[in-house]
Amino acid sequence: MNPEKSRELKIKVLQYMYGELEYFRWSERINRHYCDRHGYEYVISREQPQKGRHICWHKIPVILSELQDSDFLLFIDADAHFYSLELKIEEQLIPLMNGKDILMAQDIASEQRRWNPGKPNSGVMLMRVNEPVRNFLETWDKASDVDESTRWKWPPTQLALWNVVMPAYPDFVEVCPEYYLVQGHYGLCIRHYMFKSNTERMVFMKSFCQSRHIGTNGSNYIS
Repeated sequence: MNPEKSRELKIKVLQYMYGELEYFRWSERINRHYCDRHGYEYVISREQPQKGRHICWHKIPVILSELQDSDFLLFIDADAHFYSLELKIEEQLIPLMNGKDILMAQDIASEQRRWNPGKPNSGVMLMRVNEPVRNFLETWDKASDVDESTRWKWPPTQLALWNVVMPAYPDFVEVCPEYYLVQGHYGLCIRHYMFKSNTERMVFMKSFCQSRHIGTNGSNYIS
């Protein structure tokens, strides 16, 4: 019997939000609402990023600090939110891992924005909480020292993932071929507003809250 099916899994959802961007609060409200609905732990890190490399690098040490006290950890970028409030992580996303330790979608936002088909996008990552994953992330965190161009060259963390980490960990990451099942501009589970403006992100997320009646303090809408 699969032990993951014979007991209730502990799942943690993690986001990193440093700064004062307006769409952050909408992303938090949607994702907190979703996690409360399904009994997942929801964590936001707001710590100051390390200097000397692009801010997006800081997601890796943030994940490492939270890689504990759960069976699975799902990291999603600040500009992403759960789109279907009914689909559960254990029913929809974990089966897509195909037994591997980490799940990512292809680096595609939509059929009109197919940046790097076949290569993973690190904006949404589902991972098992275990030592092999920790070793993978520690290797990734040090990859900007191996290839210093990835400190700033876009997309920094993904270039390091593709060129440094994955060659050392072949067959470790499951890259979902049907990217929209995981994320993207039209993601079924998670909607990720990659390369949208911050104003667009705020408008989309606020509209989502209003259409789904996601509010605070007992009210249906957020002003």
